[in-house]
Amino acid sequence: MQSDNVLPIMIVGAGLGGTALLGIFLLEEHINIFGIVDRNPHAFGIGIARNNGIEVFNDVELALQKAGHCMVFNMTNNPELDEVLARHVGIGSVIGAKEARFFWNVISRLQSIKCELFADLTRMRAVIQNVREAIISITSSGIIEAANPATEEIFGYRKNELIGKPIDLLIPEQHEHGDFNTQYLLSAEGGFLGGQRVETTAINKSGNEFPIEISIADMSLGGKKHFAAMVRDITERKIADEKLKRLALYDSLTGLPNRTNFFEKLEFSLAHARRNKLIVALLFIDLDGFKEVNDSMGHAAGDHLLKEVAHRLQDYIRESDIVARMGGDEFTIILNNLKSPEEAMLVSKKLIETLSQPVVYDNRLISEIGASIGIAIFPDHSQTGDGLINEADSAMYRAKAAGKNCYVMC
Repeated sequence: MQSDNVLPIMIVGAGLGGTALLGIFLLEEHINIFGIVDRNPHAFGIGIARNNGIEVFNDVELALQKAGHCMVFNMTNNPELDEVLARHVGIGSVIGAKEARFFWNVISRLQSIKCELFADLTRMRAVIQNVREAIISITSSGIIEAANPATEEIFGYRKNELIGKPIDLLIPEQHEHGDFNTQYLLSAEGGFLGGQRVETTAINKSGNEFPIEISIADMSLGGKKHFAAMVRDITERKIADEKLKRLALYDSLTGLPNRTNFFEKLEFSLAHARRNKLIVALLFIDLDGFKEVNDSMGHAAGDHLLKEVAHRLQDYIRESDIVARMGGDEFTIILNNLKSPEEAMLVSKKLIETLSQPVVYDNRLISEIGASIGIAIFPDHSQTGDGLINEADSAMYRAKAAGKNCYVMC
């Protein structure tokens, strides 16, 4: 028995128009295609109709007598056929040649739009499933409601372990205000909304913290507010940034601050000393005998000696002091928060004793080394960084002229 909400139809004409209309109606579950009519048994739509179990006719009147009351679409180029069809089913049940083609064009366009939307949706799903960024859908109360495969890879949870859990399972509370993290995260105050990428810290299933870059967009679905978070693991980038920073600010051989880094630290020390009326000493150190070691034993031995010197300098100075390699066999030390200039002389004396101790390299002793040290005091000898360096450098050369392996204060 035919359901009341299923519309029976008949298509007259199995050419291009009739075939296209047939293809459209086959996709609609509320349309019952009773039959298709065409005198040409080889018309393109005839084979399609038979393959889908639709009855085929070559005589219009015979088809209409068998069909009874139905909606008829005249897809031929013969508008006179509309009158024949109307005598059987009534003029209100005939979609004439012109109207049928217009109807077909409209439906074809709608079907095309539907296909385009489906294709866009398919592509979007493919993107979401394959991107390396975690995409997490969150309710207005901060509950995770969906996540893509990248979320599982980044955080180590399976999707079903995350659905229904609060977002702060992945991005724990860490801001300075101490408010509930989810409210902060999903508010304008947090700075995450609006597509702006913000760096913060996340935690994976193993309990390990790692750096992320996150942006959050808010949206309204069905009258309810939701959020979509895009999360990128930036661990590798942070490691690379740290390597670049070390290359820019630290000596690759000794690991000490390099010349650029030294100048920055010196300016900071002097600014602190000015504010607090403190004494700072700058020691300029040049190794004695280094060229002879380099020439007689090779560059590898020279490099080993420089690393050992750096190690000894670091071991001797206080945590508040700074040692740097200026280049070649020249080193500098910033002695902060001194009570008197005499402390700098005492440190220099001890450093000369330390650096004069033999160094073992390749089962050989390097003993013909020492250090000439020039000392400049802030604020006594200069109140600027450049001035202190010039004064300490000049004092170091006077120490060399005085017989080496000694110190001279300006």
